[in-house]
Amino acid sequence: MMDPSLSSTQVQGRTVAVATPPQAARWPTAGNIRSLSRPVPAWQITLATVIKGLQVARRYLPNLVGSFVQLALRVLFFLLIANSVAYRVPGEADGLAGRELFLFFQGALLLLVFNGATLWAPIHSVTSDLYNGTLEYLYSSPGSRYAYYVGTVITEVIINGILFFPFYLFLVFYAQASLVNMVLILVVCVTVLIALTAMGILIALLALLWRQVGSIAQVLGILFEFLAGAYLPVSTFPPALQYLAYLLPYTWGYDLIRYYTFNGQWTTLRPVWQEWLIIGVYAVVYTLLSRLLLRRAEVQAKQMGLHII
Repeated sequence: MMDPSLSSTQVQGRTVAVATPPQAARWPTAGNIRSLSRPVPAWQITLATVIKGLQVARRYLPNLVGSFVQLALRVLFFLLIANSVAYRVPGEADGLAGRELFLFFQGALLLLVFNGATLWAPIHSVTSDLYNGTLEYLYSSPGSRYAYYVGTVITEVIINGILFFPFYLFLVFYAQASLVNMVLILVVCVTVLIALTAMGILIALLALLWRQVGSIAQVLGILFEFLAGAYLPVSTFPPALQYLAYLLPYTWGYDLIRYYTFNGQWTTLRPVWQEWLIIGVYAVVYTLLSRLLLRRAEVQAKQMGLHII
């Protein structure tokens, strides 16, 4: 019996066996390639990313000291402004000056402490992976990319929490907030952090697809601080800017923190229950959008290759 890998042909009246290539199905194709790697659960990826981030942060403790000094300088700067100027706010009879204006600024800084953790940690991770050449491995491994980005955010939140809690305690005691308001301020911060985490992943993936990382981070960082009302009341903005501010979770977070910091004596942009609802909806919407955009980034990475980025 003739070997199936051989075929016969007639050459000058004689039958000659000729080797034939294996069947097409034996050769690897896009349809029959299977990875030998075992998928890793998302929680393990998140935990490993957090551990790695904390180990790296421990090697660069001066960065933490620098962040604390930067925050202290901001507090001092706003204290000087509060004693020098006054704001007229629609709905507030006496306006804002002195102690009230200082509390206005401090309410914004309470979220700005986590600005780098939630909004910019994912995009900094993309920048670092592009620079180190590890992004291609990340997008070709069978693990969860979303868990990887969430892990980077959790790492930064843990690190920045060292700055947050002393600053938080200073704010609530200086404002003489009640125990209920102290707890509600914490709940506002956690809810906004969830929305900002998804928003940060969304920005990082847009930067990955558009191949513009540094410029996007710088422009959006400045825009979000001013547009959301960190330094000026949103109610004083022109209507067009107010509508843009309403799209940011920051805006509603600042407003609710100021409401509870002033023990209910702050006029909110919308009824309080509506602002809570808006923050919750934004947390869900931005999370869904970031996961959808992650799928698109994965498809592009697999179809076109990350060398084009």
